[in-house]
Amino acid sequence: MSFGWVVDALVVFGGLSGWAAAYFSWREWQNTRKKIAMLTDAGAAAEVLPAWYTSRMMTDHWTFGLLTEAGKMVVIKRVTALSDDGRWIDVELAENDELDWLPKDYPADFVFAVGPERTSASLQISKIVAAVDLMNS
Repeated sequence: MSFGWVVDALVVFGGLSGWAAAYFSWREWQNTRKKIAMLTDAGAAAEVLPAWYTSRMMTDHWTFGLLTEAGKMVVIKRVTALSDDGRWIDVELAENDELDWLPKDYPADFVFAVGPERTSASLQISKIVAAVDLMNS
């Protein structure tokens, strides 16, 4: 007795259920994306961010360091946007030649952009413990 049709039916069912799961995941992602807006106005951001995230970090093109709770220093040029729920920020990462003047034994491990065309990143605000200027004028 041949059960080839059973195997074929299971394959078709598995494929259809995979497509259905992908569709529903995509729909949930769309709904989540609608719920979290990204603020790009420095005035609106000042109402959401903690005190040490000043509007200056959104308007100046400078070199800032965001120290994470893991001891990494994320080197950024500016904050480009933040989520309206105050959980995420989008930043423009600096390239690794931005801080070549720092001593090699500086206590923080630095995180830079991997290249000039890859400078965008998103950071979870709750993981950032300090924000500092890394340059002076």
